[in-house]
Amino acid sequence: MKKSVLSLGLVLALVLACAPVRAAETAASAVPHNNPVEQLTGVVWQKTTETDKAAFLLGVESAITVEYFVNSKITEKAAKTGKKPTSTLSPFEKGWMKAFNNVNRAEIIKQVDAWYAANPDKLDRPVMGVIWYELITPRLAAK
Repeated sequence: MKKSVLSLGLVLALVLACAPVRAAETAASAVPHNNPVEQLTGVVWQKTTETDKAAFLLGVESAITVEYFVNSKITEKAAKTGKKPTSTLSPFEKGWMKAFNNVNRAEIIKQVDAWYAANPDKLDRPVMGVIWYELITPRLAAK
């Protein structure tokens, strides 16, 4: 139940973080997306202000922080009751924390901007996909 509520919270945080760019998204996107995460593509990202990009990343970071807090409480409870601790963190959450340890939001924004600038034919690709496949995954492989 907690995981469902937290997942819903993550989606809500992402949707609210994207709210300022929804008008630009509607005009820019010819392909309809039902998933809010898929709606934030390179087309929208390029038209988004630095402040709104940072707010979006803050929303993602906040959701991940909540997940880490809940996971630590689950682990503590398991240890107190003598049960084997299990992680409730997704690979994305773990990857974000490892890959972006000591990396500020401004740097992540620059890296996403640079990827779209280098790949203008892939502006329809969702920002979260770029973050996962082009920023996080390569860093994890290098560690």
